[in-house]
Amino acid sequence: MNFIKLAELYSQLESISSGNEMREVISQFLATIPQDEINLICHLCIGNFGAQYEDKVLGIAEKTILKAIAKASGRSDKEIKEIANKKGDAGLVAEQVFKNKPFTLVPIGDLSIKEFDSKINKIISSSGKGSQDLKIKIIISMLQKCSSTEAKYLTRLLLNNMRIGVGDMTILDSLAIAFTGEKTNKKSLEKAYNIYPNVGVIAERLKSGGLEEVNKISIKVGTPIRVMLAQRVKDINQIKEKIPEEIAVETKYDGERVQVHKDINNKITLYSRRMENITYQFPDLVKYITEEVDAKDFILEGEIIPIAEDGSHLNFQTLMQRKRKTEIEKYVEKIPVKIYCFDLLYLNGKDMMQKLYPVRMKQLESIISGKNLKLTERIFTKDISVLDKFFNECISKGYEGIIVKSQEENSTYKAGARDWSWIKWKQDYITDAVDTLDLVVVGAFYGKGKRSGNYGSLLCATYNSEEDVFETISKLGTGMTDEILKQLPPLLETHKVDDKPARVIANKDMYPDVWFEPSVVVEVLATEVTRGNLHTCSQINGKGLALRFPRFIQIRENKSSEQATTSREVEDIFNN
Repeated sequence: MNFIKLAELYSQLESISSGNEMREVISQFLATIPQDEINLICHLCIGNFGAQYEDKVLGIAEKTILKAIAKASGRSDKEIKEIANKKGDAGLVAEQVFKNKPFTLVPIGDLSIKEFDSKINKIISSSGKGSQDLKIKIIISMLQKCSSTEAKYLTRLLLNNMRIGVGDMTILDSLAIAFTGEKTNKKSLEKAYNIYPNVGVIAERLKSGGLEEVNKISIKVGTPIRVMLAQRVKDINQIKEKIPEEIAVETKYDGERVQVHKDINNKITLYSRRMENITYQFPDLVKYITEEVDAKDFILEGEIIPIAEDGSHLNFQTLMQRKRKTEIEKYVEKIPVKIYCFDLLYLNGKDMMQKLYPVRMKQLESIISGKNLKLTERIFTKDISVLDKFFNECISKGYEGIIVKSQEENSTYKAGARDWSWIKWKQDYITDAVDTLDLVVVGAFYGKGKRSGNYGSLLCATYNSEEDVFETISKLGTGMTDEILKQLPPLLETHKVDDKPARVIANKDMYPDVWFEPSVVVEVLATEVTRGNLHTCSQINGKGLALRFPRFIQIRENKSSEQATTSREVEDIFNN
């Protein structure tokens, strides 16, 4: 298949405002794709070159792309820069300058998907002296084969800025429609995706052998599993209503959740909760895991905690200094870390997720020995007063709170799910607040007075995981400092779109001045959830849920839009 077919799909998707129409269009397109290309095409439909965990990132700056556009189009760097300043989007720059393309011996529309893939992999693998010039030459060679439409979307792909609003769940919906005729079969695809989050692999299996082949997908050490999440309650006494028997109460640390993989060849890989490979950031942890875990192969989960000189725990903000690409060894010395382990998903060739919590923890305890990998601090009790005492001890130590876990027949590990066998209880819950929520920024309103000329407030949404849409819940303006207000425009600029994204559901009375593709997640504190006419979260009879007195807390860089607070969670808060 030639790239022009994909570019035409992008163009069509960009003009669609309905999520259902988007899925139909993608499903019709995917049904025509050859077996040997469907893996890559599924990722490209999202705007990626592979699955999140494969870390296929080009890391090319916009100025490099503009330089390649200038050389490929025969324009000067100065002229291209002037157009870019007016357009504000390198894709639109490429589209404009390639509309009246001068005579070329290279056939327009002749860039194949296979050639594109080969050249992208060359860009990804190139490094060191001369790599920048090589990358520019490769980009030029692709652009020279492009029509104006192809050039527009090729440029956006290279900059990882597609602005078409397609996510992994959208692709799973489309695959179900394309190859089974029923959108409801997405459930089977999502089950496979939870343990093997690669839409391309699932598409290959589905196209070649149907749902039966997809159902054979199993855990693979080295491929991240989607994490299980905890539910929340409004009152501490509700915990016993949800889990009446003896409960395990674990400390909720202020660190970074990590999934640790070790395969039979002793290769260790660390994944963040966003399924990003963060192994290179923590060479010290790789060493500790090698020395302190006695198992042939495994997948375990834990929390990375920064440690002070006196052995006490530091906070998450301190740990964020370890999120870097340079001076890694310096920061290994400056900010030492440990892992507090809380679950075991795979051990010595066996899937542990279907084992009950006590069995998993017993096995986890048996393989860990050392000072740098520890079991999460925990107690067992049936008494809420004992739980409350442990919670207060955790808060006094500077931790976030506790996670309460069932030990009964429902205590299996449910990948990708938010389940009542895990319940979190944080300090925020004992204030007047309903909890901190992680919301997705989908729009912005221009400010007035002191905020004139800047974004004054944000339109925020929850994620409806059942429908794969984002539903508005709050207009957020309080709590943002001058510094945050300065950070927002450049952070949000790459996600700016001309019209409402297809997966965003909003009332026309709440349309913002600027729309954004759902990408940036912010943490918000609110005092109450109410139902009214302005927002669309869990809408019933035209009335949706909304936050009362929302306050900005921080930007959540470690969460993707699909990991934001769900509409169902907010509905549970409202009903409780």
